[in-house]
Formats: sequence, C-alpha cells, structure tokens
Amino acid sequence: MNDGHDAQILVLGWNFRGASGDVRERVAFTAEEVRDGLRRLLGRGLVSESVIVSTCHRSEIYGLGEGERTGDELARFVSEWRGLDRGLLERAGFRRFGAEAARHLFRVAAGLDSMAIGESEVLGQVREALSIARETGSTHAILHRLFESAVRTGKRVRTETEIAVHPLSIASIAVELADKVFGDLSERTLLLLGAGETATLFARHALESGLRDLRIANRTREHAEALAARVGARVVTWEEVAGELSSADVVVGTTASPQPVVRRSDVETAMRQRRGKPMFLLDLAMPPDVDPEVKGIYNVFAYDLDGLEEVAAENRRRRVREVPRAEGILEEELGRFLFWYGNLSVIPTVTDLKRRLEEIRDAELGRVPAADRERLRPLADSIVAKLLHEPMRRLKSETDAGRKLDRVEAIRHLFDLDKE
Repeated sequence: MNDGHDAQILVLGWNFRGASGDVRERVAFTAEEVRDGLRRLLGRGLVSESVIVSTCHRSEIYGLGEGERTGDELARFVSEWRGLDRGLLERAGFRRFGAEAARHLFRVAAGLDSMAIGESEVLGQVREALSIARETGSTHAILHRLFESAVRTGKRVRTETEIAVHPLSIASIAVELADKVFGDLSERTLLLLGAGETATLFARHALESGLRDLRIANRTREHAEALAARVGARVVTWEEVAGELSSADVVVGTTASPQPVVRRSDVETAMRQRRGKPMFLLDLAMPPDVDPEVKGIYNVFAYDLDGLEEVAAENRRRRVREVPRAEGILEEELGRFLFWYGNLSVIPTVTDLKRRLEEIRDAELGRVPAADRERLRPLADSIVAKLLHEPMRRLKSETDAGRKLDRVEAIRHLFDLDKE
C-alpha cells in the first residue's frame, strides 16, 4: 500500500438502489462493528485511510487505495467478514473511484441519494461515521477533509434551499398541519385512537413538536398502556372516547375498525361543549376512523389519507424543484475539495514522473560505452526536461479540479508510478 498522497479515493457500497433488503441487512454495521471493521482494514493494510457509513438503507466503505485492486480486496474482506457470497455482493454493490467517489459522498450528505429526496437524518449519520473513524485513528488528512467538505455541503443544502423543509411522511405532514391550525401544540390536547405502528410514529412526531398532553385509546387496553408507557401519555378507555372529544383539540384515528369510531353526532355534541373552539381531525386509518360527514361541521378541520397523500405528493414536487439549486451547491463545494486534492496530488506526481524518466535515462545511458556516456548526458538531460515541461505546465495550470484529478490519476496509471 502506498502512503496515501498518490492513492486513490474509492468507495465500495450497497444501497437501496441495487441491494435487496436481505443483503442490506447482512452488511449493516453497528457502531461497534464499524470500529472493528476499521481496525481490521488498517491492520491488514488494505487501505491507508478508511471511513464506514452504515444506515438502514446503505452501507459504504470509503478508503484510500490502489483503484480496482483495492476494490477487489475490500469486496473479499466484506465477503469473509459477513459470511456472504462474493458474487452476490458484487452484483448487489457498486464502486466509485476518484472524483466520482467524492461526488457520491457529497450527494449522500446532501440528501440527494436517499429514498426520500432531502432526507435530513443522513447528514448526522455521515458526521457520526467521521467521528467514529477519527476515534479509531483510521482517517487522516485526505478522508478527513473529504468528509468535512461533504458535511459542510449537506449543511449548506439544508440552509440555502428548501429541499428538507416540506415533510414527506404522512405522520410528519399530519403533525405539521395540526401545528398550522393551532400555531403551537404544546398547550393542546391530542387524542390518539389506536396503538399500532402508525400510532407510535405519530405520537413520537407529535411529542417532538412540543405536545405535552397526549391521550391514547385502544380497544385492547393493554396495547394502549404499553404505548403510553413508552411515550409518556395517559390512557383513555375505549368507552370514554366519545366523551373525550370535547376536550380534544386534535383527534387522530389509526385503528383498523370496520366502522367509523368518530361519528358526526359525537363531534357535533363535542363542538357545542367546546363553544365552537376549533377541532382538528386526522384520519390515518383505512377504512376511515372518522365519519366523512364531519367535514360539514363549522370549525372542524378534517383530513383523511387521500388529502394527506395529496399534500405529500405536492411536498415531493417542491423538493424535486429544489434539486438543481442543491446540485449547484454540491458542485461548488466538490470543486473546492477536488482542487485541494488535485494540488495535493500534483507535487508527488511531478516528482515521481521526473524520477521515472531519469531512471529510463540512466538505464539507456548505461547501454553506451563509458567514453560516450558523459558526452551524451547533457543531451539526455535536455530530452527529459523537454518531455516533462509541457505536461507538467498543463497539469499545474489546470483550473478544472475534476479534470486535474483525472489527469493526475491518468499519468500515474500510464507511467505505472505507483509500482513499488
């Protein structure tokens, strides 16, 4: 393995685009497994630097190495480590090298390579991956700079565009709509019908938004009690639901009831007791938990799944419209990194190429008689200098960072400069 100055950035990964859920699960790493993997990679000398990014939708190993050769070694390493067939890993995974490897990481950090465009959680996961690599001692100047630049790109995309502003999940959209109706959920009461996966997700979103008075009702009381214990809510018996409507500012239905749980007559009674104060009804159930007729009651705001899906679709369109701005920021930041990295690579490449040509010069001079050697040396020196001058001038003056990096890598490959 070379020293890292003339090594190539590469990434070997598996994500939702090419790898099945089973494969992604097998190559997903806990934080402790990431630490173990980084130590093994360095211990075996497979790479000179490494960072591992692992989330529920992707696992990616970044490193400094010798191109395809290191890619093959990394694939073999993961195959042995996780007990997976090498061919299966190769078919399900992808490789990127040089500028494309860097661009891929920037896209990940910016939320442009996620199942949901603009996903915000992934930026924290990239930052955490760098933190673990630093703790383990597996990252130095190049990958540290690469990941810091990617994190900065992700931050800029989130602050300078609206790509992460509009929620996409039904639960988060529902909470946002409730917040818009009341302005502040912290002083409101929310009655949650159901205790399944959807109810759990909504409860967490609501509590994260500042809600303090959450009440949960479910046909099976034990399930309501279990969820209430996890999220810090109060349990309401199923028989009390109609009576609780008058004190509920927000009612959310998530059950699998074949008949509506919230009837128009119950809401009319509740609204009289509320003296017309607004009530927000969110029906996340199918079939509906809320009688569609409640939409005709004054000051009752009701959304069903179809309405929420329309909002989600519009939010997706809004995010997509922000992609060109996000990509502009990405390319700007990527250009800065590649310019730095290209300059980092130019000096050792110039030195190595000069040394290689001088080795050829000396070898050829060694073939001529000793009497002629000194006479021919100035000519040989002049030829070496002229061969070096124009390529090196062009390389140093190149302002396109990606093209400079490509040319550096091409010279190293064509002249076999990484040969031990």
